[in-house]
Amino acid sequence: MKASRLNWFLWAIGLALAGLVLLGFNFGLLEHYQPLTQYVATGVFTLAAAGFFGGYTAKPANWWRLIPGWTLLALAAMAFLSVQPAVSSRLAAAVLFLGLALAFGHIYIVNRRDNWWAIIPGGFMLVVSLVTGLSALVERLETLGAALFVGMGLVFFALALALRTRGQWWPLIPGAVLVWFGLFIFMPAGEEAHAVLRWWPLLLVLTGLGMGWRALTQRTQAEKMAVNVAPGSSAGASSAVTPPARSATPTGAIVEAEGGILGAYSQPAPGASVEVLDDDDQGKAKR
Repeated sequence: MKASRLNWFLWAIGLALAGLVLLGFNFGLLEHYQPLTQYVATGVFTLAAAGFFGGYTAKPANWWRLIPGWTLLALAAMAFLSVQPAVSSRLAAAVLFLGLALAFGHIYIVNRRDNWWAIIPGGFMLVVSLVTGLSALVERLETLGAALFVGMGLVFFALALALRTRGQWWPLIPGAVLVWFGLFIFMPAGEEAHAVLRWWPLLLVLTGLGMGWRALTQRTQAEKMAVNVAPGSSAGASSAVTPPARSATPTGAIVEAEGGILGAYSQPAPGASVEVLDDDDQGKAKR
């Protein structure tokens, strides 16, 4: 209980101090101390991030510490870039979303089997970071919107690729919709856009035909029941119990070989067989 209260106390102090510093920046109370305040904030955020990374290294089960660790590291980078006059404020803001993307990406790499969900928030944060950075170079809203929707669609495609071994194909549906919508936004208005609006349902027709063809050509494989047969016997045939093999040691003692004694194995008895009945045969048997 003491350790838990200490952690809560440290969190309370850290959040309160961070809030006061940010309020000072917002109201211009720290302008006279710039750029010293930015450098101090860079150091403080870096040390705090190192603390979270150290805590995760000591106890990897607490993977949640990666999120504040990468976030604080991104804040340190933002504080440092804000001092550089050649760096745009939008690029500095993109660093924050990049830090969140790295956090969820790290969580996914730690356990790819169970933490597959981290692909979605991590991918979205990466897309927002790229779009925010792109906004410093591109002013056309259609281009930014297209990049946003296409990027989110690619995130779902990446999720489908990660889940391919589990037979999960549902991420392809929102991924295709988002990519298509992004490409539609990027297209200039005019006759081309009018033609796309008229003919886009053809994609649904082609998709339906493809799914129908797959359903017709897919072969249904009956599940096979595993039959355990004892060594030296075959299913459906009876055989006598083979006596255990014996061998003589240099001292003249008779030793029985392991695995040859009846009852020393857990498989069915020699000669046992299992017959799998179809649904029709089961109905006849009940009658």
